Amino acid sequence: MRVRGWRVVGAVAGVLTALVVVAVVAVAVLAVPVSGGSMSPTYLDGDRVLPHPFLDQDDVERGDVVETRFAEGGPLVIKRVIATAGDRVRIDPGPVVRVLPAGETEWHVVATATDWGTKPVACCDRDGCATVAADALVPNGKMFLLGDNPGGSDDSRTLGWADRDLVRAIVWTRVWPLAR
Repeated sequence: MRVRGWRVVGAVAGVLTALVVVAVVAVAVLAVPVSGGSMSPTYLDGDRVLPHPFLDQDDVERGDVVETRFAEGGPLVIKRVIATAGDRVRIDPGPVVRVLPAGETEWHVVATATDWGTKPVACCDRDGCATVAADALVPNGKMFLLGDNPGGSDDSRTLGWADRDLVRAIVWTRVWPLAR
């Protein structure tokens, strides 16, 4: 191979190395650590997740996993959006969480863990959490959040509605560990 060919190979290798270094640094800086088991089995304690680079709180939809707070200045949590403004939420004995999306006529059962452990069975009303199972309308600007492991999760069942404005990011993907 001529000298010019080696220069091209060297330049390509240098660019690829720089891209890998930038990607690793970006993931290390931007990735959010998962703490606790409330999102198990989707995300485990110690996993690192990457926020979606092009979506924000205005793009949140039912089913998204978000990094948010339940109150201004409260701890950051990672939870799944079960219902958004205009939806109805009901927790039946069992416990079974049901959602009636705005504009629909049929309740949908939320797929959750079969053993919920000891977390309370309550549903939120317009003033916060009720002590009896009942359906409630999600107010404007609010969301109903649930951990994927409800038996190990403090979520809207105990903390009430979450403000859409407090969503910091929509989770895009798990970046660590690389394989499970």
